Amino acid sequence: MGKIEEVKINNYKGIEDIQFPCGPINIIVGPNNTGKSSILQSIMMSISSLNNFKDILGTGLQSIFNDDMRGLKYFVHQGVHESTIQLKLSDNNSIKSTIAHLAKGYSKEVSDDFLNFINSISFDELLKSDHSFMESKGISVYEIFGLYRRREKLNGIIHDAKASEKLISKTRDELREILDLISKNTNVIVEDYKNNLMMSEKILLISELNNATIAINMIMDNYSEEIPVANKNRLSEYNVPLIVGLPNTNHYNIMELYKRLVKQKKIDDVLVILRTQIPYFEDIREVDGELLVLLQDKKESLPLSFMGAGFKSLLKLSFMLPFVKNGIVIFDEPEISLHPGYFDILAKEIVLSSKYSQFFIATHSLEFVKYIIKKAEKYNELESVNIIRLRRLSDGYIDREVLSGVEAKEEMESIETDLRGY
Repeated sequence: MGKIEEVKINNYKGIEDIQFPCGPINIIVGPNNTGKSSILQSIMMSISSLNNFKDILGTGLQSIFNDDMRGLKYFVHQGVHESTIQLKLSDNNSIKSTIAHLAKGYSKEVSDDFLNFINSISFDELLKSDHSFMESKGISVYEIFGLYRRREKLNGIIHDAKASEKLISKTRDELREILDLISKNTNVIVEDYKNNLMMSEKILLISELNNATIAINMIMDNYSEEIPVANKNRLSEYNVPLIVGLPNTNHYNIMELYKRLVKQKKIDDVLVILRTQIPYFEDIREVDGELLVLLQDKKESLPLSFMGAGFKSLLKLSFMLPFVKNGIVIFDEPEISLHPGYFDILAKEIVLSSKYSQFFIATHSLEFVKYIIKKAEKYNELESVNIIRLRRLSDGYIDREVLSGVEAKEEMESIETDLRGY
């Protein structure tokens, strides 16, 4: 799969219309609320459709959009019902992703598959997906779950502690009477829930490669996962290495990255880089399910949880880079929690990695931009850098200007203005 040569976005969230060429390193800057994160989201959504809407670490749409799921209608620009993202690739392929907002019901494109999904919902799935719905009916989730799952085993002992606490004094006949009542009620509850899903607000994601549909997914406002409605007969033979880096960093993600690096025998390469760049760092190893960090001035290793947020952020970003070769890396505000002293390390790795990977980065940090430009110049990669400057005009339209690395170096003062929060 080729690199992305051009991005065109229409009516996605607050972006009415934007188009820009892409290079190996694409840095998006601008004041707050000009669509930096929206551009990254749209690129991730479109390119990940080749991978069942996930990156290579399993990060999916739910993680990317997070709280945005509470307002699905805002995925498309105000006053319209559909948005499109188009990616032109360097190998003459093209991807077009359409996002349609459905206030209720379902689209004819997914009618059969969606109805099959609706009809397949069981009581167990209902309990897992929406406890609040059950509780709104005045039903104890744990009690019903324990009874429902064990209604065929009344001749044995009821093992569910939460259910048995309330039912220990009941006779077997009383229990059977309760279970019969529950069986009748659950059918009604499941049907109510199905009807609720049918009439709920949804967004439909349709992705095409060279005008051939490769994936259709749906997200609903009261269902916790995306629904792979019609991607079982994929026409695409492509799969693109993709990593998405979000601002939030936690120990679990770093541990998973570490394990993958060890399994793929890539951990030593990363540690060599960290030792070279961080004078006090010696090693990091997993012991009894915990990552321990060895520092030169410490006799004993320290749990990773004891290290500062900046170190953990650098570790996570550094652990991500080896996974993507001939692929795409999307970083949203990588400078968050990253100590300025680590900017030099990350900037160097991004510039060196851009020889085989493509980067899309949104940032508020002028210092981080300066480090990228400085490292790109040092390694004769300045022409590989694109700065996409966003501005919101007086009529609300978001304008863009694309600067090469050479131009950006000369206009740092005006870029600083772009990065201010107004």
